[in-house]
Amino acid sequence: MNYRRVWIAGILIMTLGTFVAAGCEMVRVKPGDPETTVVAKVDGEEITKAEFDKVFEIFKTQVELEQDPSIWEKQYEGKKYEDLAKEKVLDQLISDKVQMKKAQEMGITVTDEEIDAEVDKWKKLFNSDEKYIEFLTSLNIDEEYFRDNLKKDLVKNKMKEELTKNVEIADEELADYYGRHINEFYKVKASHILLDTEEEARKILERVKAGEDFNALAKEYSTDPSAKQNSGSLGYFRQGDMVESFEQAAFALKPGEISDIVKSEYGYHIIKVEEKSIDKFEDVKNELRNALITEKKSKSYDEALEEMMSNVKIEKFPENL
Repeated sequence: MNYRRVWIAGILIMTLGTFVAAGCEMVRVKPGDPETTVVAKVDGEEITKAEFDKVFEIFKTQVELEQDPSIWEKQYEGKKYEDLAKEKVLDQLISDKVQMKKAQEMGITVTDEEIDAEVDKWKKLFNSDEKYIEFLTSLNIDEEYFRDNLKKDLVKNKMKEELTKNVEIADEELADYYGRHINEFYKVKASHILLDTEEEARKILERVKAGEDFNALAKEYSTDPSAKQNSGSLGYFRQGDMVESFEQAAFALKPGEISDIVKSEYGYHIIKVEEKSIDKFEDVKNELRNALITEKKSKSYDEALEEMMSNVKIEKFPENL
């Protein structure tokens, strides 16, 4: 079992970029008619309130799955959270419109087969079509809308690859990064026993200290589902791979040492560190190259997106949100 924090990303990633609106021409406004009310324009191409409302309702549903609904009335950056969220959702819609416009100019397209393949990947996460539909419904999303957003993501990814295809990382950059971030390459090999309560964990810890076999106890008592197969072994992991409290305790131990009880969001852990080592540069060189190229491409694409935004006329009408 991996204790890294894992969050399903959702369908729409609400970036926090700030874009400057220009212009003040007349906008069609029909109270109660979102299909014709305009909230923004990109080179004259309209974004209607109906488009905005659909995206905002999905975003709102996602937020309320993780936050108390009272969050909408709280103040952030000097504004009510709901008003701030609306601004950010509108910014994302504008950004998407700009990127789709640029992709069209570049002749970038995706096929139905490519979209079907992406849908299949999502369905596999849920093991059945029924659970997949339940997931979409829980987020207030229909299949048509989901497919449309997958299509946009595929187009943007293709455009990103095209615009950043010449990005490279020299060996010198890799060696420099490795030297400056050496702590990232330390790793430990550890096992753990996970219990639901501190009282249960305390009893098992006493038995471990009394000399009973750690992995046998893990196999019998750990609530980690994988413990029945691996007897509590987590293998090797680096900093950043586990939740913070677990990681801090594990890296503080010496080989052969056993932790006190460590609380995390999963329950109460007893950790035994078996080995500690560091990955050599040559062993992680390719992995590091891939990670740094991905990071460099993202930065390069962000710069390209800024240029795209500066080359179009953007008009925003927040009073219509």
